[in-house]
Amino acid sequence: MRKLRLETIIPIAFLLLAAFFFGFLSPDVIANSKTPKNLISSLELLPQRLESALTPVQSGDENQPLPLLDTYSSVMNRLKSDYYGKPIDERKLTYNAIRGTLVALGDPFTRFLDPEEYKRMREENEGNFIGIGALLEMSKNNEVFVKEPLPDTPAMKAGVKSNDVILAVDRKVIKDMELENVVKLIRGPEGTKVRLTLRRAGKPKPFDILIVRRRVEYQMVTWKMLDDKNKIGYVRLYQFNEKSDLQLDLALNALDKKNMKGLVFDLRGNPGGLLNIAVEIGSRFLDSGPVVIIQERGGQKSPLYVVEEKHNHKRYPLVVLVDKMSASASEIVSGAIKDTHKGTLVGTVTFGKGRVQTIMPMQDGSAVAITTAKYLTPNGTDIHKKGISPDVTIEANDNFDPNNPATDVQLIKGVQVLKVKMGLLPKSVLDKAKKTAEAKP
Repeated sequence: MRKLRLETIIPIAFLLLAAFFFGFLSPDVIANSKTPKNLISSLELLPQRLESALTPVQSGDENQPLPLLDTYSSVMNRLKSDYYGKPIDERKLTYNAIRGTLVALGDPFTRFLDPEEYKRMREENEGNFIGIGALLEMSKNNEVFVKEPLPDTPAMKAGVKSNDVILAVDRKVIKDMELENVVKLIRGPEGTKVRLTLRRAGKPKPFDILIVRRRVEYQMVTWKMLDDKNKIGYVRLYQFNEKSDLQLDLALNALDKKNMKGLVFDLRGNPGGLLNIAVEIGSRFLDSGPVVIIQERGGQKSPLYVVEEKHNHKRYPLVVLVDKMSASASEIVSGAIKDTHKGTLVGTVTFGKGRVQTIMPMQDGSAVAITTAKYLTPNGTDIHKKGISPDVTIEANDNFDPNNPATDVQLIKGVQVLKVKMGLLPKSVLDKAKKTAEAKP
């Protein structure tokens, strides 16, 4: 039997009538999804190709159902020959048919990536891209704002600041535009310019900033010594890509040289990333045993163990900051630290993504991400749709300003917890704070 590659037979895997029906609906369905879009690309396995076999129906019986590929071709041919309307874009129809079928699965993490989307995912995983270097988010009232300009990037050098609201890109108003489409407008060839029209609190009128696009290396880790007297260090990890573990290693080396005695590890807002990087980073804080357990669809469990080569730093009291946007790989690391009692989690319940996707590239540059397994914490806990509860719960300040540390009550509490662990404060300080919180209505 002749084998066909998945790229050839992928249309066969989708029921045509349902595919087209859901395909045309998919933009609205996706737009109404409650899953944050920056979490959609979390926890991917390395790309792999699959092969599958197909036995076509060999029958002259006109009542015999056609092979699905023939059905697809027949519908497409009739549309191209008889449809009264705009010219048929066969690629667009096929992509939407696939997207619609995947939406019908009810799994926001199994999805189709067109060539541009897949390219951006590879860039994120590899750790570099052409752009301005700013983290963007969508606000509750559907405005795109700058969550944070990355260090030493064109955006930061041009004067872009956290909480700047983007009103237009190259004079094109972006009101009600999807976040991913705004990103497409901002990205472009290296050396070209992009004009952002921004609104900033404290400024009476919107203003423009002209930025030259450059190759930006994702700076996934920032660090500093929070408390020089007590030698409390701080490391924030933004995402788990191919450069994250190396950058974390460099940050810990720098803090070790400053004689760090306690660490606050910030995973708030971290949507996840690559599974193997989660294992490497988790290995830096665990002594032995599994960092995570992968359970495949047949029930087989495969523990992924600590990589001992990552034990190249001193051990110190540890606090991990988490919140509702800490997802996927962030939950692997924080869950492993909690299960093994290697640190204390402070913040709010995490997002709750306990599934693993495998990326399957297509010949045309597109790809399909399919949920192929679930993961469990070292104690065997499935956190999917439940999240991980912190050891010390504290909500973020409604008026939190990233540029004003005094408003970061979660970090303040994390430092307090760390000082108790270091013996700098009595445990009664935390007990008193807990009782006060429980007494509030």
